[in-house]
Amino acid sequence: LPLLGFLGLLYGVHLAVTLGGGGWLAARSRRSGRATRFFALRQLLLASNACIGGPATASALAVSSGWEKLLIPSVLVGNLGYAVATFLGIGFYRGCEAICG
Repeated sequence: LPLLGFLGLLYGVHLAVTLGGGGWLAARSRRSGRATRFFALRQLLLASNACIGGPATASALAVSSGWEKLLIPSVLVGNLGYAVATFLGIGFYRGCEAICG
């Protein structure tokens, strides 16, 4: 049960930051007078899903929601996340190992 609570908190905070950041960028572009359109809600939801669940769950969300145009970008973002996070995780482990002995 503690793991379920931790994962719920993790996913909730990640989704809030993703949607909040997208809303902040949109509000900022409106205030500056530029007609720049940042990200649609479906793009933000897929990005959040790809970052947490990886390419398999992101592609499943894209297909099941009828967003076939976003299928390939969601798979690419998920794989890029795997590639970057692997090296960040190894670096984090090495840093913790050096600090903790």
